[in-house]
Amino acid sequence: MDQQLAQEVCNLVKQKLKSRGASYQDLAAELDISEVSVKRLLNNAQPMSIQRLIAISQWLEFPLSKLLEQAEKNLHAIPLFTPEQDAAFYACPALFTFWSELAENKTVDDIAKRYQLDAASIHLYLRKLEQAGLVALGPFNQCKLLVPGHTAFEQGAKYPEFFSAKVLSGLQKRVINIPVDDDQAFLISLKAELTHQEFQEINKKLEDWMFNLLRESQDIRAREGLKVTPYTFGFMGAEGAFHAELPNIVRLTEPSA
Repeated sequence: MDQQLAQEVCNLVKQKLKSRGASYQDLAAELDISEVSVKRLLNNAQPMSIQRLIAISQWLEFPLSKLLEQAEKNLHAIPLFTPEQDAAFYACPALFTFWSELAENKTVDDIAKRYQLDAASIHLYLRKLEQAGLVALGPFNQCKLLVPGHTAFEQGAKYPEFFSAKVLSGLQKRVINIPVDDDQAFLISLKAELTHQEFQEINKKLEDWMFNLLRESQDIRAREGLKVTPYTFGFMGAEGAFHAELPNIVRLTEPSA
């Protein structure tokens, strides 16, 4: 089983245990193993055989097929910042910059040097990130991200107001009147007659594509040695006809002799 899928299966089993009010000790007794072994299995510290997974799903009264299906679905779902995390970024906009640098594998020392931050400022930023559940702090300012680098804001979030208009404005200037030989930008515009369901399907496909692209770009090890530069995408769509009216068809006159 894929490592990420195995981890998500373990997470789901933990959730099912909690919802049933069952403990690790209860599961250990059912499997006839020690509680320590159960903890190792559910923390993905040791491989779980398919036979043991079947036994667990039967005890939880949750079919294995549904367990795997839900785990796959969770893996491909776009992770979102919580309302509390959005509020923390909104209250302190620079906090998102700090978190973004960490998400790009910058060390705390790298960030301090780049932004010329003193020790007191570093401490405050890290504490705010920790309080928002965004990082776990270790000794000597070591940080572990608690949310993946491709986490997004949900629709209606407050913090994106700070940068969405600026990003789209800058992108618009870049893609208007693109020279013929410019292959580093594109602009596509269309008007289509769609049902609401068709519109939602297009939105979902674009969202999934962008999420998968972002997630793959975060895999530093797999992309080691590749020459990369930042690219910005902004897809928009809304009900309504926003195209300008086509020129009126006027009567033509024959040229005078």
